[in-house]
Amino acid sequence: MRRPRGAVNLVNLTLTVAVLSGGYLAWLCVPLWLDDLDVREALAAGAGQLTSENLGMDPAAIQKTVALRLAHVGYHWEEQEGKQVQVPGLGLEPDDVKLERGADGKSGRLSVDYGRTVKLQPLERYWTLNFHTSREATVRP
Repeated sequence: MRRPRGAVNLVNLTLTVAVLSGGYLAWLCVPLWLDDLDVREALAAGAGQLTSENLGMDPAAIQKTVALRLAHVGYHWEEQEGKQVQVPGLGLEPDDVKLERGADGKSGRLSVDYGRTVKLQPLERYWTLNFHTSREATVRP
């Protein structure tokens, strides 16, 4: 038995909505994920500078170096004159980069917690995704 002309197939409609929604979420989240890979790279560079306590860079210098590399990654939103404005960088300070040394003195961990806000285009609303990125390293003698 044939359907009347102009009838909507519910399965096709559901699949179309699912594919479009998945594409929209990918359009929003893939750039954030790629920026998180850049954050991981910056933390790896900072972890490579970890040395013993007596040699090399002090923890504050490592935190500053990582924060400077992250100043050119992605964007964040700030309120200026009552409007939300997109500003380059993640808006992280050196204090946001956490450096922990292991109790044995032979390991260390750099981590950063940050939130990324995206603008949902047709709705003019904002959605925040939280990220926690860390990198462990063995301290060089």
